[in-house]
Amino acid sequence: MGPDEYAALVDGLADDVEGALAGADGPDEREDALWAAVGAFVPEMERPVCEAVLANADAEPMDDLVDEVAAMRDSDDDEQVRAEAFTALLQDVNARVAARGGYE
Repeated sequence: MGPDEYAALVDGLADDVEGALAGADGPDEREDALWAAVGAFVPEMERPVCEAVLANADAEPMDDLVDEVAAMRDSDDDEQVRAEAFTALLQDVNARVAARGGYE
């Protein structure tokens, strides 16, 4: 996955979030829409995909959340990388939705 493919992934997930936001009521449901959209992509996040996400993401992994997930799941190295990629992707999608005015 190169930069263009990553941008298309972020755009597609942002579209999913915005679709879910149409019926969202309040900040908790808006946050749920974001987590659900990005979470739906997790099954496709094998190690090479995770490494590509991390290579192309604008955001850095959220260390506190990565550590929390790793501790809860007794994670191996692949799970650690998946959590890092997930949190970076989550932030990039959130930023894209916000830039489009999706939370307004």
